[in-house]
Formats: sequence, C-alpha cells, structure tokens
Amino acid sequence: MKVFALVGESGTGKSHKALLIAHRENIEYIIDDGLLINKNKILAGLSAKKELNKIQAIRRAIFYDKKHAKAVKEMIKQEEPESIMVLGTSIGMVNKIVDTLELPSINKVFNIEDVSSEKEIQLARASRDMEGTHIIPLPGIEIQRKFPINLVESLEIFYKKRYSNRKIGERTVVRPPFSYFGKLFISESAILDIIFFNIKNYKDVIKIGKTKININEEGILIQINLTLKYGKNIPDIIREIQDNLKRELDHITGINVKKIDILVEDLIIEKNRNSQHIYTYKK
Repeated sequence: MKVFALVGESGTGKSHKALLIAHRENIEYIIDDGLLINKNKILAGLSAKKELNKIQAIRRAIFYDKKHAKAVKEMIKQEEPESIMVLGTSIGMVNKIVDTLELPSINKVFNIEDVSSEKEIQLARASRDMEGTHIIPLPGIEIQRKFPINLVESLEIFYKKRYSNRKIGERTVVRPPFSYFGKLFISESAILDIIFFNIKNYKDVIKIGKTKININEEGILIQINLTLKYGKNIPDIIREIQDNLKRELDHITGINVKKIDILVEDLIIEKNRNSQHIYTYKK
C-alpha cells in the first residue's frame, strides 16, 4: 500500500484539493477528518465536522477514540487499498494518524502551498472565517445522510483536459455545529485552576509548587512540583494523582493530555495532626 499525505493549515482548502490530487495520482482512498472515503462514499469512521466543539473535532480527526480507530482499521484491512491519502494540518498530525491506523510509512507528502495558488488559499480561509463552512469530498446525497441539518451546498468539480470537461466528483460544503457559536478558547490559567482544585483534595499533598504547561496541536504536557506528607508510598500517590488529573482534564476540557510529570520536591513530617495544608501554586 502506498500512503500519501496532504498537509495544510485549517481552512486552506485541503478537502477540495484532495479530489484533484487523488484523480491525478490515482489514489483510491482518502482519510479526512475522521472518515475513510472511497469513490465518493463513506466506508467507515465518524466525521470531526459533526462534533460540538473544535477540541472534540481534533480528537475525532486524529482517531483518539479507540473504537473509532478500530472500525477504520478493520475496514482498511477488508478493502486492502493499493493507495490511500491522509489529510492533516501538519506532518506531525498525519504521522499520528498513520501510526494510530497502523498504515505503512508515508511515500509522498503534498503541501497545500504546492497544489493551490495563494489566491485559492486566501479564498478558502475567507470562507472558513466569515461563514464557518467546511468541505467534505463527498456528493450531496451522501452528505445528506450523514449531515441532515448542516448541509450548505454541493458543487461539482471538473477536470479540464483539452476540449472536454470530465466530472471527477463533488465537493460538499457543511457547517459544523460549533461554527454557529464562534470559537472556543481554553486559557492556560483555566487549566491551572483545574489542576489546582483537583490536587488540593489529596490529604497527602502539603503544597502545590511551580506548575508548567506546554500546549501543542496534539495535546498538553504538564509538569507539577509537589510537597508531600512523609510516610506514604510516593509512587502510589503520584500514579493516583496522574490518573485522576488526566481523567478530569479529559472530561472537562476535551483536551488530549499527552504527559503529566510530577516532581516531589520535599517531604514533610506532620507533628500536629491538625496542621493545615499549604495550597498555593506558582505559574
């Protein structure tokens, strides 16, 4: 199986160009926003464009959910495609999808800047920013089954060759639910507050020290300094905090938590059972 990648920032027209590249390179299958598509038909997957916010949409697009990933992997094995193209906002995102779906290494990468003019990219971005619209490389009838409420319009795509126009597919414009409500931002301070209020409930935590957060497109990495009560099993306490904190952040924000490092910087022997915990943290 040959694996191709089409990489470009959100709103630059990747889904539109995917059909043209697939036709030119004779690529049979496309993976776009959580869907496995073949010949203008959805074979497996759940679309990121149906999610209620952008965080959940990203998680859907990278097949974060194991059941979602399993269904698509099984369909790929069943279909045995000779070629497949994966769409993503970065090469890191594409590689993550390839790894999750257990696909072979990428043979060729197309960058949106190489297949679209600057004017085309600007028009695509304007459509995304002004109208909140997205494109799925599927015919309107297929989209109506999957997106009965959010269908906006369906436009035919033609491939020009000499004096004839040959239809190669359609691009269907949809408006995801979250586009009606504007953008969702979660600040670093909000994440720190969630961390603080989650950890302060542990009786074995005496002090929450400096906390660092690193946010990237694949999720967040967290580093926390703690002072603990002496006499407890430190590895057990840390694992419990890590598991609970990951679960809370995942539930409240929907952000993918990649890693939580906890540094125990001090141990304190409590002589007085009624001594108070010091719940302060530094950003």
